[in-house]
Amino acid sequence: MKIAGFVLLQLAALLFTLRHIGAKKRETAFLSSFCAMLEQLGGLLGCEAAPIPELIGELIPRSDGAAAVFLQALAVSMDRLGEYSFFALWKNALGSAPALPEGEAVKALEELGTVLGRYELETQLRAVEGCRAVLCRRLDALRQSLPQTKRLTLGLSLAAAALVGIILI
Repeated sequence: MKIAGFVLLQLAALLFTLRHIGAKKRETAFLSSFCAMLEQLGGLLGCEAAPIPELIGELIPRSDGAAAVFLQALAVSMDRLGEYSFFALWKNALGSAPALPEGEAVKALEELGTVLGRYELETQLRAVEGCRAVLCRRLDALRQSLPQTKRLTLGLSLAAAALVGIILI
């Protein structure tokens, strides 16, 4: 019975590790898709300067992952634009994006929603580029730390589970 408990403890530690690493990978995929989408948005804003609903429609087929889900939710909600502010629609659509990370990246995306479609073109372009820079910095940091995080999380959680298991046996 003790050995079964020890094995279950090790499996729980392994499950914790896999969930933690999976969350980091999902955040990396989220940031990657949004960085690509913001790069496309900046390009479209700079060359076409079309209204925001048209830009969103053009961005949907060019995006993937969480950014595509976000853009589709935003496009669906654009018919309520007079009823709600663009920022409210933007924030609501952002909440529907899967694997939404916390912290500076989400704040930068929310701040971008306050600027788009509201200020002059240069201000919007600077806001898009600033948001993209914040997201890309976070993405680069995650990509650099992910291999070490994998090894460290796996090693520490399994070692801690083994130690607790030995103490309990």
